[in-house]
Amino acid sequence: MNTENKTTDGNTEEQKRELAAYEKLRERVKVILGEVRESVNADTVKQAIEKAATELKEAGGHTAETVNRVAASLKKDLADTAEKLGPKWDVLSEKTSDLFEVWRDRSGVFLANAASAVGDWLQQLGSKLEHKTYRAGEMSYGGTFECSACGEHIELQGPGHLPPCAKCAAVEFRRI
Repeated sequence: MNTENKTTDGNTEEQKRELAAYEKLRERVKVILGEVRESVNADTVKQAIEKAATELKEAGGHTAETVNRVAASLKKDLADTAEKLGPKWDVLSEKTSDLFEVWRDRSGVFLANAASAVGDWLQQLGSKLEHKTYRAGEMSYGGTFECSACGEHIELQGPGHLPPCAKCAAVEFRRI
């Protein structure tokens, strides 16, 4: 018997707490990256995520397990964006670009370094990212996902948890 209470929007209380933690983590990473004044590299991106996660844990209000889950989701979202970005900064997904918006106002050299840093971070992350697929119940910033079983598309308009496939009830998706 499932003891989790569903709210009026269909999410559990835990999912609401996780979503709040995810949004706080994204905002803090954005602020930390905005404070970067020196060279940007893969370590800068990695350290920003780690620092934001540590600060969120220390602030309380979210369990370490929740912060770790949302940090993994954020890394997966950034990795997906970086893979799609390739060498072209101009095509940075609008779903993640707000994290890097402060860099858009700086020189082209800085932007090139930032794009390169995200690419290097992705390479370093490599196989450490648990898997490139998303599962029902996992957090994502949003976007379009395709069911691995039947090809049905699911659209998340903003941060949220992926539901099971409406067509076949499968639970595994890939971002498209």
